[in-house]
Amino acid sequence: MKKSKTSFRPWRIALTGGIGCGKTEAANLLGTLGAAVWDADEAVHRQLQPGTAAFRRIVKTFGPEVVREGGSLCRVTLAKLVFADKKRRLQLEKILHPAVIREMRAWLAEQRRKNQTAVAVVPLLFEVGLTRGWDAIVCVAADADRVLRRLRGRGMTADEARRRMAAQWPLERKVKQANFVIWNNGTRRQLAAQVKKFWACCPEEN
Repeated sequence: MKKSKTSFRPWRIALTGGIGCGKTEAANLLGTLGAAVWDADEAVHRQLQPGTAAFRRIVKTFGPEVVREGGSLCRVTLAKLVFADKKRRLQLEKILHPAVIREMRAWLAEQRRKNQTAVAVVPLLFEVGLTRGWDAIVCVAADADRVLRRLRGRGMTADEARRRMAAQWPLERKVKQANFVIWNNGTRRQLAAQVKKFWACCPEEN
């Protein structure tokens, strides 16, 4: 399918997938091809900064042990707490998700005004029910053993990695519901080729 040459309406693209599958790398490649990119994980990081309403609620909910001596949030400690207890993970999501979703929607509206193709990286797209309003949902996927090796390479133990993986929908479920799947089991060059194949489906300005 080639890009339309008769009309142009910039696409809104949701990019999702499992942890350790290469969503960020795929998004960066789309950025080099001309897309504007927003990342939910980066939005979360902004919400976790001292002084935000989310920061204050997190400290109130999870206690002072999640705060470093200098006053910043210890994301490692917080992650250990929430991925060991589903109830606590849901508490954290209830604090963070509304603000992150508001930021994403405002950003998408801005890109539409700019007539700019927009890619939003949303790891929990399916889990939180944010599947409406997109022109395409792209799932970046990889084999479980490869994902586990990547997460171990980030310093996680095997148990920590499995808990992170189990906190999301099974990858095969995401794959079935996506419009386009990018498999990232090989080299960066192979990933780039698949990203370009998807990009060729997107409309472009005349």
